[in-house]
Amino acid sequence: MATVQQRKIGAVILELENISLAFGGVQALSDISFDVREHEIRAIIGPNGAGKSSLLNVIN
Repeated sequence: MATVQQRKIGAVILELENISLAFGGVQALSDISFDVREHEIRAIIGPNGAGKSSLLNVIN
């Protein structure tokens, strides 16, 4: 398991803070925050309709 200090190595190359997205009355994303640092690999997983594609569209 990585320590907090190990996870903080590398510059932040992507940062999202408090991202929310709604379509009509449906809340697709609610208060999403995370960052990605150099040399780090992240995965976005979840069931169909969980908002994975919506999150990537917000980033793009």
